[in-house]
Amino acid sequence: MKAIIMAGGKGTRLSPLTRNLPKPMVPLLDRPCIEYIVQLLKRHGITDIGITLQYLPKMVINYLGDGSEYGVKFRYFEEMFPLGTAGSVKNAANFLDETFLVISGDALTDFDLSRAIDFHYAKNALATLVLTRVEVPLEYGVVITEPNGTIARFLEKPSWSEIFSDTVNTGIYVIEPKTLNLVPEGENCDFSKDLFPLMLEKGLPLYGHVATGYWSDIGNLVQYRKAQFDILEGRVDVQIKGKEISPGVWADDGVRLDWTANVHGPCFLAEGTKVESGVSIGPYTVTGRYTRIEHGARLERAVIWNRVNVGREASIVGATVSNGVSVAAGASIRENTVIGEGSRIGEKAVILPGVKIWPQKTVAPGTMQTDSLVWGTSSLHSLFGIEGISGVQNLEFNPELAAKITAAYGACLKRGATVSVSCDEYYFSEILKYSVISSLLAIGIHVRDIGNTVVPVARFECRRSQADGGIHIRKTETENGSLLLLQFYDRDGLPIDKGTERKIENAFLQEDFPRPDADNLGSLIQATFKVDVYLTEILARIDVESVRNHRFKVALVCPGVSVSAVAQKVLDQLGCRVITASYEESEIEKLVLNNRCDLGIKLDASGQFLTLYTDQGTVLSEHHTLVLQTIVSLKEHRPMAVPVSAPSLVEQVIRKEGLPLVRTKTESRAVLAAAGNNLVQVYFDGFYYLVKVIEYLALKHTTLHDLVQSLPQFHIYTDIVPCPSEAKGRIMRLLLEEMKGEHLELIDGIKVLNDDAWALIMPDSERALFKVVVEGSSHLQAKRLTDLYKRKIFAYQQAE
Repeated sequence: MKAIIMAGGKGTRLSPLTRNLPKPMVPLLDRPCIEYIVQLLKRHGITDIGITLQYLPKMVINYLGDGSEYGVKFRYFEEMFPLGTAGSVKNAANFLDETFLVISGDALTDFDLSRAIDFHYAKNALATLVLTRVEVPLEYGVVITEPNGTIARFLEKPSWSEIFSDTVNTGIYVIEPKTLNLVPEGENCDFSKDLFPLMLEKGLPLYGHVATGYWSDIGNLVQYRKAQFDILEGRVDVQIKGKEISPGVWADDGVRLDWTANVHGPCFLAEGTKVESGVSIGPYTVTGRYTRIEHGARLERAVIWNRVNVGREASIVGATVSNGVSVAAGASIRENTVIGEGSRIGEKAVILPGVKIWPQKTVAPGTMQTDSLVWGTSSLHSLFGIEGISGVQNLEFNPELAAKITAAYGACLKRGATVSVSCDEYYFSEILKYSVISSLLAIGIHVRDIGNTVVPVARFECRRSQADGGIHIRKTETENGSLLLLQFYDRDGLPIDKGTERKIENAFLQEDFPRPDADNLGSLIQATFKVDVYLTEILARIDVESVRNHRFKVALVCPGVSVSAVAQKVLDQLGCRVITASYEESEIEKLVLNNRCDLGIKLDASGQFLTLYTDQGTVLSEHHTLVLQTIVSLKEHRPMAVPVSAPSLVEQVIRKEGLPLVRTKTESRAVLAAAGNNLVQVYFDGFYYLVKVIEYLALKHTTLHDLVQSLPQFHIYTDIVPCPSEAKGRIMRLLLEEMKGEHLELIDGIKVLNDDAWALIMPDSERALFKVVVEGSSHLQAKRLTDLYKRKIFAYQQAE
């Protein structure tokens, strides 16, 4: 059998280690990652090996040669431009004249490849995906298989709500040559995004084999370090160079170790390493070739590459140091720091945790380096949360970070694009806004500064002005206190999609932003937006005169000047009599009853969410709110969004009117996008929802209380279940296996549908918990079903 090693990876998330090095050449205990793959293939009798190359190909070729040193034969296939995973293998089609194995050169594994190959032949498969189970599958392609191994479904890099298993694609495949006929010649094509979905669609024999053993993608700096620690702990079946000179201490040829040095395993000292007197080498330290560690230096959990000089009394703890770095006497390099090739760290300099130093940089003596060189980075696993990027003001989120994130966003836009920028009235939001605007202008993006406003107006103006995107900065309250939130919108005024979020994160991690000359900088347009344009739009959609004739009396509670100003203008235009109270102190139920109001209105600080109170002082639940939003939107005659968590009554109302509906995820982008081209919607716009409700009450000559009472009863119960994040994928897989054959929807989490009830099980995107939502024929049935699924989740947390 032949094999193809895919070795064209650039290793963006490993920057700055990979600025001058292809990802497959990143060393693991003094051997390039790709070398471990070659040895694994040979162990299973595969010696005729093709290697696909794209980024810095000569470095791979020069190191590996013709393969004779390893007892194998190499053939190299270079791409002139990126062809994708399947496209790169298609580029080697003339070499692949028999069943072949595809494997990544930038992952570490000890899988039994022979078992996977035997499985492939036994199933008469056209392609077999080698799968494994991981604790947190967010960064991988999740795969669901039938009991016989056929693949039923897969999803590339899902969010938590889309994860239906902890079984993921490892990028190792056994493939028949004729499968490549489905790959277009000379075009970008990916196995998991393009070829395998096409095979699934055509009903071709596509199988998944769950392998046991070790596998690590080495996709980021944390995984890179952990892979080496796993080798040292014996978790990976690979050969370590050199000899074990004491328990857990591995040393290669030519290591010189002073007798006064304290060395504690597990650790690895590469060829030619010199350790002087009084040096302390703690557990999980790895040194590269010809590294010198001078008197009194201290290393612990340090990964050091070749020809590094560590000066007297210097310390490196929990950091990664690239080739040719000089660390002067007394310098201190701390946790999660990365030092790029050829950099110089001056005497008694301190590199604080999380800092990245790009190649060939110099840190002056005595410097306390608090930020990265050239540009900064974030220690977050993922920049984006549910709504955007958030953090504590001036600590986790400061103007420097905002500028760098914005530069990454701008790098993903076309040259000369225009972005609308706005913020709420909070002072620090304005400070961040100036930083955001400056960053955009500096990379050649034009800016429309629309001033202080609320989210619905910011999104409306972004779409109305035909900008290429939008940014809104605001303060938000969470269970952990106040945070600053940076939100991005696309040209339609919708929150950006997950693909765009990933592009921004990648640009942010590469820290390689456009820097045009003075003639190509962006221009600033002071376009302070008049809210009257927005009000004109939403009021043009209702019968204003009928509402004015009704003379509604409303109780209004708003946080913040911006929200209150828009709400007051709306209600004034509608001829309403308004009773107000402060947000912090008011009990709106009493305000409604004491003043005999027709309804109570409570808006959140963003202006997106409106809570209504009836004339009886009763608050509408989130589920009644969704029903009401549907009812008041019916006459707009467009596709209607039905989030998976919506009461069944929502779908019944829409079907009764004969309108098209779209079942969606619960996230704002999915709900808003369902309606297509529409400047304003009642969803995530508290002001437009308000005017539509008031119009409906006026035209129907009814009260909110009577309207709610006239609705058919429904019974929904919601609860949360604490769960470690690393168990979520396993729980989803086990639930799906148990529910096989039941009527399921897998739009957002797992929705189980029965004749008189449904249950929705959703892993939370940010917190360590599941949310369980159940609708039943009675409150008691809904509660019982909720408890049933809570017990299942708790039980599966203990399962293996």
